[in-house]
Amino acid sequence: MNIDRALEQLKPYREKHLELGKTVIQADGGALYPLDLLVIATLNRSICLLKGFISLLEDKNFIAAAPLIRLQLDNCLRLLAGTLVNDPHQFAMKILEGIPVRKQRDRSNKLMTDRYLVEKLSQQFPWVEKVYEATSGYVHLSEKHMFNAMQASGEDYKLTLKITDRDAFVPDTLYIEAIGAFKAITDILFEYVYGWAYTKDNPEEAVRQLKRRLQAESNDE
Repeated sequence: MNIDRALEQLKPYREKHLELGKTVIQADGGALYPLDLLVIATLNRSICLLKGFISLLEDKNFIAAAPLIRLQLDNCLRLLAGTLVNDPHQFAMKILEGIPVRKQRDRSNKLMTDRYLVEKLSQQFPWVEKVYEATSGYVHLSEKHMFNAMQASGEDYKLTLKITDRDAFVPDTLYIEAIGAFKAITDILFEYVYGWAYTKDNPEEAVRQLKRRLQAESNDE
């Protein structure tokens, strides 16, 4: 698969964001809950990241696009956190009040730091931890940025340096891996959003599922 074809697979995701947002808003006869505000904010941030990610890669600006994968993963971690607390609506209201997720605790009284949430998400999606580590390296200035600005070639390892806003040394395989990661993370985000829409529309079934999950967690302990 080439870069253009990989990007084409992402473009329909814009419409999926809008469809899911409509589903959330219309669930339960259009009733509005605090968690709806967080979910809609997440979808809004996600669709903005999607557009930026595609545009930057089309402009051959990998160094600016890569951190957006980490930000998209952050969206998933926040929605995951909402499933780990006793009262997701109170959780959403605390975020609205400016209380960071990392200062809130889950049902097990564990602080929901990014590292903790990554570990929880990795239980279902083992590849998440690797993506988290790799993309965090693009958020803070690191060896990844140094390698992006230089290339050694030839038998004498002649060093070429660059200062441009377009990639010169990034292989197509890295582009395709990045697109695949963004797509996979967005799929997880959609799964959480749909899960909330279903819960909102089917509260009694959601309570039964929650009780089964809590019982299973208790048995594991």
